Amino acid sequence: MPIEKFSISRNDEVYECFPSMTRLANGRVIITYRESDGHIAKLYTRVIIRTSDDDGKTWSDRRVLVDSVETDGVLTKYNCPKVQQLKDGRALIVCDVHPLPPGEKNANTAEFTHMLWFSDDNGDTWSEPREIPVGGIMPDEVIELDNGDWLLATHGRSPETGDLAQHVTRSTDTGMTWGAPVVVAARDTFKFCEASICLLPGGELVCYMRENSGKGLPNYKCISKDNGQTWRGPYETLMSAGHRPVAHLTQSGKVLIAYRYQPGAKGPWAKNTFAYLESVESALEPERALQSGTVMPIDHDRNIKSDGGYTGWCEIAPGKFLMVNYIVDDAPTAQIRGYRFNEDDF
Repeated sequence: MPIEKFSISRNDEVYECFPSMTRLANGRVIITYRESDGHIAKLYTRVIIRTSDDDGKTWSDRRVLVDSVETDGVLTKYNCPKVQQLKDGRALIVCDVHPLPPGEKNANTAEFTHMLWFSDDNGDTWSEPREIPVGGIMPDEVIELDNGDWLLATHGRSPETGDLAQHVTRSTDTGMTWGAPVVVAARDTFKFCEASICLLPGGELVCYMRENSGKGLPNYKCISKDNGQTWRGPYETLMSAGHRPVAHLTQSGKVLIAYRYQPGAKGPWAKNTFAYLESVESALEPERALQSGTVMPIDHDRNIKSDGGYTGWCEIAPGKFLMVNYIVDDAPTAQIRGYRFNEDDF
């Protein structure tokens, strides 16, 4: 069966990017994404919410969660929102926030912060934002551990290596207070970032990461068997030239990761979006030669200057997936596109 592609939001006057998606227990699907003047926003950013009550066939009008404009030469930049449903039923949006200038490339990202918004009514209304002292940028979803702790993955520049490093920060009181960050992956000449952590049925954590050196290296992963206190790795995965993974368990008990393909060198930055399906055993396997999975192409961006391929996905029925992607393709500026595909398509 061919992958179904459809438009979720296209406004040719606005740069729509960095989407995230979740399906609530009542069946509602929520997406959040950013509107701005470009991939590297300078003039304004808005965090947008849309909902669907028919598994993505139709979508609500856009709702603005927060709106920020450049004032006196500085933009309070809302960067990359993520949406999920917590175990207690509340919906949660987390987003990194920082001033521009200096921006993430010219500042100590350890000093940046994140905002949390909660909804008790399936996304109809949202709380005022709660600022939390978690540094870095590009947050993952909050991982709720079996012991009740929360983990939030972000990345920033390592003072030891000078390169990007991946961290997790822990809360033991459901997000009210947060401890010191723990290093997941940091290595000289490597740039680990944009992690997605998958909690496996046995309690293990696998942290899939982008490597941002521009050399076309694969997605990497680190593994924790002590609730994220220590991490082994990084290890190469079979996702060659991978960027910005988004990993979750499927209802069949496998791990599905959406990511963009970036071969590096002088090639275009973001032409293709893939999905990768592997077993839990493969996810826990350190040796690349012993891993096993299947890669499936999702979409191709015909715009040579695109920096898209940032995705989110959810399972709307056993073996049936709904995905959202930031892509330019046939539009003059970035748009939000949706997809439907099945596990047996792999």
